Amino acid sequence: MGFLKSLGVKRKDKSAAAAASAAAANAERYAPSPSNPRYTLSGYAGRQVDWTVKLPVPVLTRIFSFVCPHAQDMSYESCERSAEEDACMLCDLRDLSYCVRVCRRWRKTAVPVLYQSIRIDAVHYCEREEILAERRKRRSFLNRNAESEDTARMRVRLLCRTLRDDTLGLGSLVLLVKTPYMARETCKGDLARIVAVAPNLRYADFPDGFFTGDQTCATLRQEVEQRCLDLRKMSYSHGAEKALEDVAGGYLWHNLEVLELSGLATDPTTVRFALGALRKLHTLHVKDMPFFSDEIFKPNHQFPPFPHLSTLHLENTPAVTICAMQALLADPATAHVLTNLSLSTTAIHPSDIHLILSGAPSLHHFAITELVSTPFPHTHVPVPPLQSRSLRTMHYEITATPGASYTAGTAAYYSYLTTSLLAAGMPSLHKLYVRDSAFPESLIEFAPPRPQFAAESPPNPFLNNNRPLSTASSVYGSPPTAPVGSFNRTLSPMGASSGSPPPPNPQARPRPQPRNPVGLSRELEVYTKSLDELEWNFARVEPARQPGRRGSMTALRPVSAYGLEAAGGRMSGSWGAGGVRRSVVVGNGFGGFLAVPVDEPGGAMRRGSVGGSVTSGGSVSDAGGEWPVMGRGNKRESHFDIWR
Repeated sequence: MGFLKSLGVKRKDKSAAAAASAAAANAERYAPSPSNPRYTLSGYAGRQVDWTVKLPVPVLTRIFSFVCPHAQDMSYESCERSAEEDACMLCDLRDLSYCVRVCRRWRKTAVPVLYQSIRIDAVHYCEREEILAERRKRRSFLNRNAESEDTARMRVRLLCRTLRDDTLGLGSLVLLVKTPYMARETCKGDLARIVAVAPNLRYADFPDGFFTGDQTCATLRQEVEQRCLDLRKMSYSHGAEKALEDVAGGYLWHNLEVLELSGLATDPTTVRFALGALRKLHTLHVKDMPFFSDEIFKPNHQFPPFPHLSTLHLENTPAVTICAMQALLADPATAHVLTNLSLSTTAIHPSDIHLILSGAPSLHHFAITELVSTPFPHTHVPVPPLQSRSLRTMHYEITATPGASYTAGTAAYYSYLTTSLLAAGMPSLHKLYVRDSAFPESLIEFAPPRPQFAAESPPNPFLNNNRPLSTASSVYGSPPTAPVGSFNRTLSPMGASSGSPPPPNPQARPRPQPRNPVGLSRELEVYTKSLDELEWNFARVEPARQPGRRGSMTALRPVSAYGLEAAGGRMSGSWGAGGVRRSVVVGNGFGGFLAVPVDEPGGAMRRGSVGGSVTSGGSVSDAGGEWPVMGRGNKRESHFDIWR
């Protein structure tokens, strides 16, 4: 016993010595010193001042909204469409929940922010998901490879338990609930229990059967109709005709703002009564409804008034004609409110678009997608050009049907659009989407003005007048043919040939002849896509910088001086020894041309073709810079013409 006691005493002495040494080390480490003023006795206070107490409640709420940005998402979009990029919504939600537990004042302010827009995600969009997934597999010491649970479904159940067991009225704070697709399809009962305690709910992600009248969602629909009277968005698909008749009765969801109708087989009278009962409706989406006709839009004293829509999307509604749009825009209130109009596969012909644009003074976004089988109408009264001072984005996607005749091409349709753009009828237009890959070139296929030296120069003896001239060759002469495989886009010939004119091609786009050609009034972003392409191609068309010029793909177009040295010697600075041209015209792959190098030291200021510029050092900048000067060494490619 004495031996064991002696061992214990020694262990105690060792532990006491280790603790004393550790305390001395900590005291020396955190001792106040001039190099560490944070821990000086004069600057240290036992209790810090909470400056957030002086902040007003709106400012504190604003701060919490930056902690969890998606808590301020009040859009009526699904969980998949409203996801934020480069952010982890679950981590933001966790940080906001930590703010709730700081103090009572923070809790009182942060709880409404936390529960007004609830979003449930299946996984973390950060490195934390790998750590948590590994922990979920380790259920016990022996079971280290267990099956991972459905985290989204578990989170829905926890939310349901929190709202139903709460006695402080958290359910009345919930306005939006967004859940993943699989979670809302498998947790119909939990969603019904959440809806039962959320009377102020405006939007929720419901399963697909909820919108088609599926019997498995009957309980959920009853809870929504009885408890959620302030719903703002609803959809009705094929099979929900009976549910739409309940809305037409006028006692359900008077505050609906967004309505989606898809594949319903119901008469126009029922649809008109349903729309008339929703006085606050401002967005209407209609898809795959052959019975949706002009009768719905026409005014009738027997029907309730049509709501004032700001957004109207019609897709695959072949019974809607231009008469429906004229009846809709006949109401001044609707005409001044309508800002977004989309027409796809309707009976509205592209030649009637000018009637819509002239009747909607506040239209910002317009889209038309049609398959045409007849040529553009040519009558004794020409079709007026498109004019809209408010239009900013336009989708003009006209394609020919597979069985269309040879003369029923889309060239005349896009020529009509080109004429309208060059007539400056849409000065606010910034983005244009077309289904013609050569459309941007039609805005710049015009010869530049004659320079001062053109009239004084004698005719070029090497110029062949029996071949068509390009835009630059119509004034300065024709350059040699580009080699095969050149990446610059070829512009269509615009010069007049002295020989016999070629036979007319009905598929070729005729040159637009606007009555008062003005040109583009601002920079236009053109997105093109042909039938065999999957993504949009981008081209920027800039307005003319000098009076009398047309717009260009980049800045002012570089012009070739081929043939001027032999003609009069007035461009000798651009020619080297042996009659070899120094400057060349090189395409940039986007329909424009690269900047022409000059002889100035350090390079010349040139604007980029699509975006940004290249400095003399070879780096790319966004806001303009200097193009690199071509090398002047003894290499062959620096002395000879690129075409030779």
